[in-house]
Amino acid sequence: MTGVISGGGQWAYVAAAYGLTIVLTGAVLWSSWRAMTRAEKRSDALRKDRK
Repeated sequence: MTGVISGGGQWAYVAAAYGLTIVLTGAVLWSSWRAMTRAEKRSDALRKDRK
């Protein structure tokens, strides 16, 4: 059958897909965390200006 991954190659493909998913999920989490900390700093600065 053409177009079908067979043998050990299919597991390499699955492992690569999971690895890519983990790496990209980590990148999204890191980016979101950085954006959150920057927003908190801006919020704290605005609060200090009011006092």
